Amino acid sequence: MWAIVPVKTFDRAKQRLANVLNEEERRSLMMAMARDVLTCLSTCSNLSGILIVSRAPEADALAQTFATERFAESPDANLPESLEQATQHLIANFDAKGVIVVPADVPGILPDELDAILSAHEDITIMPDAENVGTNGLICSPPGRIPYVFDGKSFKPHVDAAFASGVTPRIVPGSRFTLDIDLPADLLTLCETAPNSQTATYLERDGITQRLKSHSNSHSG
Repeated sequence: MWAIVPVKTFDRAKQRLANVLNEEERRSLMMAMARDVLTCLSTCSNLSGILIVSRAPEADALAQTFATERFAESPDANLPESLEQATQHLIANFDAKGVIVVPADVPGILPDELDAILSAHEDITIMPDAENVGTNGLICSPPGRIPYVFDGKSFKPHVDAAFASGVTPRIVPGSRFTLDIDLPADLLTLCETAPNSQTATYLERDGITQRLKSHSNSHSG
């Protein structure tokens, strides 16, 4: 079982946070979140390896730090195409029998929970976001069993694709995969639920947590 971690460019990361974080802060946030995700994956006992999928130069440093593989997708590839290319790379070069796609913006995930999810996995396992709209984790055995969607509203398409392939997918609601970071409120939730994460530590250390709270209070008032 191989983990695939797609990492978008760092310099244009998380545009929906642009009203509360400047570009350098968003870049640092993206790096902290990726490090949290890779820390979790690298301590999972049920994974054979990790593949970072990115053309960003920062991905080299991450791959070196965590001793992972790194794959550069085609320059014009969208996210589903990047994941498909990475999957084929793992099948051809590492004889991968299963893959789990883990976005780089779910910094609250924990190895014990992920190991339990992987242990219970059979054919297709889907970890939805909190609203059951997007997919924040997808496990397929064999790899490429269903087409990747990942367009922000991919949960139902992934479920439908599983049934179309003759498989009843295992849905894992309420896991720590439900929290992906898109909005300022997500950052505050992360600080409460995963205060020891590298992401929460960064937000606290740089005074961003306090700024977010002030921003939240001013808007709620």
